[in-house]
Amino acid sequence: MSMPSNEFQKRLADELDDSDRGTDFLRDLSIAYQDAYASSLAIVGNRADADDVMQEVCIVLWQKYDEFEQGRDFRKWACGIAFHVAKAYMRKKRRYAYGLSDHALAKIEQLHTGGMELLEMRRELLRECLGKLSERDQQFLEDCYDGPLSQVKFARSHGISVETIYTRLKRLRRRLIDCMNRTLGKDL
Repeated sequence: MSMPSNEFQKRLADELDDSDRGTDFLRDLSIAYQDAYASSLAIVGNRADADDVMQEVCIVLWQKYDEFEQGRDFRKWACGIAFHVAKAYMRKKRRYAYGLSDHALAKIEQLHTGGMELLEMRRELLRECLGKLSERDQQFLEDCYDGPLSQVKFARSHGISVETIYTRLKRLRRRLIDCMNRTLGKDL
């Protein structure tokens, strides 16, 4: 997935002034871009067309940004616009993605949006459960996953076996999964 072209970015930058509105828009767009791109890709079916669609989506989002109510979910709003722009794009090209009707495309978008919401909920649960781990365990996970060293190099640098690293990671992953499942069970 590519971000908008340099030409588009220049065009948008020319339209954006130094106001808070422009800053807010760019912040919201950077957060929602990936999901809006995925929504358009689900309709058009290939990356080249999705790139073209996203150029238009970004323009529409900027033009309609005054209509966006702060406090609402910008990502959901952007994905809806991406869906409609992608459908219009497909009509202009006089073809439908995979030969599907508008109704079928709407169902695909509905499934995609639901999947995104579920993924975001799981991310929030994971953050919550990570916060329940000891600082030592949190640091260990950060070192293993976010650090510059592979797990093998990490084990060597700490003078422990790779099996010890994998065993500890397996236990921590299990604790996180159990925590998330318990929390989900409470919410159901």
